[in-house]
Amino acid sequence: MRKMAAAPLYCVCRQPYDVSRFMIECDICKDWFHGSCVQVEEHQAVDIDVYHCPNCHVLHGPSLMKKRKNWHRHDYTEPDDRTRPVQAGTSVFVRELQARSFPSADEILVRMQGHQVTPKYLEKHSFLSPIMVPQLDGLGLKLPPPSFSIEDVEHYVGQTCSVAISGSSTGGFQPPPAMSSGYRV
Repeated sequence: MRKMAAAPLYCVCRQPYDVSRFMIECDICKDWFHGSCVQVEEHQAVDIDVYHCPNCHVLHGPSLMKKRKNWHRHDYTEPDDRTRPVQAGTSVFVRELQARSFPSADEILVRMQGHQVTPKYLEKHSFLSPIMVPQLDGLGLKLPPPSFSIEDVEHYVGQTCSVAISGSSTGGFQPPPAMSSGYRV
């Protein structure tokens, strides 16, 4: 009877390769590690220039991060080319936004009653100006009570459900974490 070769084992956890899990290769020993086992998330890996696993970290020091070449782009390794536009969410964008002055909301805000916000109105006027509806009456919407929390969301959607987060420093989108990751608003 012929024995089947055992699958190679990787990582500090000594598990076989799993296509569904992110892995990162150590640039020193060339071994592969599950990101979750070495505290490296997939979206963080793009910022690492030379990765050192926990064992190689002892002899060779910490991993080396990519050098920052600009402050106005999300890919901060791009050459500092001032002809490229400032991207939303970067430190330059935030600084420029804080320095701007904006008109009072009262000058541009359209105040309406819920029953006035109809498909016909929106077709005619679209959303060229923000619409404020002080009361929900007439909108046909039901909102949760003010006590509704992130823990309630986790209860209803489950701990493993991924939730997209907008408005982050990545320009409006951040890879969705699972509810169980401890994300708090």
